[in-house]
Amino acid sequence: MKAEPVGIRGLYSKYRSGESSPVAATKELLHRISRLNKALNAYITVLGDAALLSAQESERRYRAGAPLSPLDGVPIAIKDLIYIEGVRCTAGSKILEANVATYDAPAVRKLKAAGAVIIGTTNLHEFAAGVTSVNPHFGTVKNPWDETRVAGGSSGGSAVAVAAGLAAGALGTDTAGSVRIPAALCGVLGLKPTYGRVSRLGVIPLAPSLDTVGVLAVSAWDAAAMLQPMAGRDEGDMTAGEADVPDYVQSLSAAHGGSRVGLMRNFFLTLVEPKVRESIETFASRLTELGCTVEEIEVDGLDEVYDRWLPIRRAEATAFHLRWLQSYPELYGPDVRRLLELGKDVLAVDYVNAQNARPGLIERVSASMKRFDFLLLPTTCVPAPKIAEMKVTIGNKEVDVYAALNRLTLPFNYLGFPAVSVPSGLVDGLPVGVQIIGRLFDEPGILQLAHAYEKRFGPYPVPRMTGSGSGTA
Repeated sequence: MKAEPVGIRGLYSKYRSGESSPVAATKELLHRISRLNKALNAYITVLGDAALLSAQESERRYRAGAPLSPLDGVPIAIKDLIYIEGVRCTAGSKILEANVATYDAPAVRKLKAAGAVIIGTTNLHEFAAGVTSVNPHFGTVKNPWDETRVAGGSSGGSAVAVAAGLAAGALGTDTAGSVRIPAALCGVLGLKPTYGRVSRLGVIPLAPSLDTVGVLAVSAWDAAAMLQPMAGRDEGDMTAGEADVPDYVQSLSAAHGGSRVGLMRNFFLTLVEPKVRESIETFASRLTELGCTVEEIEVDGLDEVYDRWLPIRRAEATAFHLRWLQSYPELYGPDVRRLLELGKDVLAVDYVNAQNARPGLIERVSASMKRFDFLLLPTTCVPAPKIAEMKVTIGNKEVDVYAALNRLTLPFNYLGFPAVSVPSGLVDGLPVGVQIIGRLFDEPGILQLAHAYEKRFGPYPVPRMTGSGSGTA
């Protein structure tokens, strides 16, 4: 038997009907974590006692008929570089292994205010500086579909926690695809909001002008429910957007018929594993069954994005780490140290030019989108690679795993557009995903289309874990 992953909407319904309770659900998840986390390595810190106390408070509110929100009493996992007051925050590193947060990040504070039960902190690629979640300090995060394969990263632990039913939802961060990549490889939904939609305060940065707090969930409804309390301006964060915050859950019921979707071929489908390409073609065909119009589109300027993104990513990461890098280089994993060393070579003129080019490229891509409501493309070029693989073969070409996993996601960090990765099926028994891209601050639109797809063609497949004595998920 395969157990369905725990979902926010399902728990909220069970709490209201009395079929379950926050305490019972939290205990069940803690038991499940104790059984499965050794094999999957999704969590760094599990907050058992604190989570149960929070669940008890939620249970009292339900008994009084006054839950705070659909998140009240729902166990949520937090990527271990987002501050939770009084809890160790390591960023998956040796350097910060004893670091304890002195305050809640606004995203966490707002989730708590909505009644969410913070159940633990999730494993990740060290300092969020990679796409596999192969971590030399806290161990590799294992993919629940095949424990010999990577979970994706850097938010691998958050994706695995949701996919394997070890959390009802999870927070991640996304600088080059770090929410969407593990979502695709683990078969869950991953939402990267518009840059600035959620405050980055209290988040250990990778590259601050690219970093975005995102959501891992089992459905668009769940992602909307998580985004709702976190979205909006926060005092002290000058990068947070001023746009009004709509009712994300309510907007899911909006009509989707007639949506115009641009299927991206130039640049994005030139280096994609053939079965992944077939998967997106099937997804596009299904969108037409929902009443959407799907046309091929070439988006002007996207071929320039990588060369602009790269100096920003490297320079900003190295600037943050420079003191540690000079004092404790041996404490970094080899892959992360190598990337940080490269950042020392970025010229100031290249960094400034890359930043200055952003508004123009955003305008050019926006102009290309005028005929379309959404863009559609794969999330990754390949399904999950093996843990030890450094390169994968696509057609007759060898490609670095790093490029194969983030090539299709990083443009939308540079541009800031919202993007959601939705499971699109299985390739050789492993999940893959497609990205739906929207205009700036159109999270309601991309989530609504994902929700319509789920209603018609869901639910998503569920992993059956094997090996390591882990049993079934």
